[in-house]
Amino acid sequence: MRRTSGLPLLILIFVSLCLVTFSLLSISESRADQTLGEKAAERTTTYYEANTKANALLAAIDEQLAKYLYQVQSDAASAQERNYYSACDQIPATIPEANWDADAHTISFSVAVTESQQLSVVLSVDFPEKDTDTLYHIAAWEIVNTQEWTPDASMNLFRTDVTENET
Repeated sequence: MRRTSGLPLLILIFVSLCLVTFSLLSISESRADQTLGEKAAERTTTYYEANTKANALLAAIDEQLAKYLYQVQSDAASAQERNYYSACDQIPATIPEANWDADAHTISFSVAVTESQQLSVVLSVDFPEKDTDTLYHIAAWEIVNTQEWTPDASMNLFRTDVTENET
């Protein structure tokens, strides 16, 4: 009978353990990546749903502004701009989500993205001097946090409820 050392067997066991460990780490990382990807897809979907709603409101506001401009075209040239901005006071009555600021000539509205964020839009209304001029320009189109963020800075490094009898 031949005596053999157990070195090849030990190397085989070590390599097998390494392969099993790396495969478990790989599975764990792929699950974490999948969860992160699903959260990113959900976040993107909710943002674009809010963006679509904001664009629908923007189209309704654009339609109202064009209607107001058409109404004041028959007025005297000196009163057209004043009457146009006066007509814009009716925006909140026709589009409840919108707010009109007569001093700054702006229309603002918000659309919820998540429970803690909203898409805030501010339009600066312009009176067109020529037929090719726009009725407004977008002053702000941004995501705004609606809740205060407070980070969890607590670190539970050791148990404080241990009495001396337990140690």
